[in-house]
Amino acid sequence: MSLFSPLDTRYAKDLPATLSEEEFLAAQVEVEASWLLTLVEAGLCPKITKKELDTAFDGLGFAEIEEIEKRTQHATRALVESLANRLAKSGRSDVAKWVHVGLTSFDTVDTAYRLRLKKFIDTDWTNQAQTLRKTLTQLGLDHADTKQVGRTHGQWAVPSVFGLSILEFAYRLERSEALIESSKNELCGQASGAIGGYHASAMLSDKPLDLEQQHLENLKLKTDLGSLQIISPEDYWSLSSNVFSHASVVAKVANDLRHLARSEVAEISEGMAPGQVGSSTMPQKRNPWNLEHVCSLYKVLQSRLNLIQMDMVTEHQRDLTNSASGRFYSEFFALSYLMIKRMNKILSRIEIHKENMQKNLDHAGSSVFAEAFYIALTKAGVQDAHSVVREAAREAEKSKKELLEVLHSKDLLKDISSTEELRRTLVRGVGAKITALKKSLCAE
Repeated sequence: MSLFSPLDTRYAKDLPATLSEEEFLAAQVEVEASWLLTLVEAGLCPKITKKELDTAFDGLGFAEIEEIEKRTQHATRALVESLANRLAKSGRSDVAKWVHVGLTSFDTVDTAYRLRLKKFIDTDWTNQAQTLRKTLTQLGLDHADTKQVGRTHGQWAVPSVFGLSILEFAYRLERSEALIESSKNELCGQASGAIGGYHASAMLSDKPLDLEQQHLENLKLKTDLGSLQIISPEDYWSLSSNVFSHASVVAKVANDLRHLARSEVAEISEGMAPGQVGSSTMPQKRNPWNLEHVCSLYKVLQSRLNLIQMDMVTEHQRDLTNSASGRFYSEFFALSYLMIKRMNKILSRIEIHKENMQKNLDHAGSSVFAEAFYIALTKAGVQDAHSVVREAAREAEKSKKELLEVLHSKDLLKDISSTEELRRTLVRGVGAKITALKKSLCAE
């Protein structure tokens, strides 16, 4: 069988089974089994246990269903016939005739999509995300006193410490995780039949909504009274957009670290395994290719989010304009997972070059204290101190002198002979923020 997607080839070894097509099939079977048990509870279907259903449906695969689909030209109907055949072969023809009765295709399909996604988030995604957040938290705390120059617009800004931005990343990821957990718990299912009006289940029970409620409680999904023949897309969109926000932070971590790995900055390096090659032709290279890879995956992730967004609008109660495109939704979550997993790999062997951080801070000189100088001058009563320091900074650039030296030549800030004490004053605020971040991130 030919393979076409990188997710089936290059990335397959890094992806969890919870996102697989096999898992989606298993989720559809679980939905159909849950509905049968709901009918049993309501006294509509002959009694059968979950264990009996599991035994009858065990090992059901695509080949068995696809053989029937060649005739039906309908995937869900082929699944239904496969399940019924399994029950008949196990001696339960009396139950076989009740498979899918009261449901329509996307009662099964849409509910199974969300069931699979919830399982994926609960297990594999959350595990990787928590590992990343905890690793960043520890890295930030380890470097809470590692001097570094802050940067805005690619320019030196004010003195800082390396741990601050790392802890800020961890905090943003923590908030995103909370939003994802919340939106995951709002994922819905449905058993409302054609056009979502409970027409079929009303023929089975005078309380069709109660049937649906019991069914979804079995699956631990919410009820969606706004469902038509498909589940309202808002729950799926909410989870997707929150996952994208989380991935955006991961992409920013990768991009910022990639800048720090530049030869002229050299404040961090990606660790290299023994025998690892940095370039096919330049043996000295230590390309930050894993960080670049995370940034590259992020671009594909954006395209898949756009796909989910476009599918939010369908015609009347049902059309098939989201049918083929919906099959690609799992790629969005797979890409998010791959980004996090790759970042965990990077951080497990990242090299921090404290000496270069200090070197760059020293090279920036007193110019990074310009804000502090103008505040000190303002406190001393100097009018328009910002303009005074700005002009002095331009003069320092032209004369190749230190900013503090130029200010001294103008009989300003004579009481400041060294910037080290001033730096310690400035980073008091940084220290206070790090303490607050630590309290939040280490609360558990």
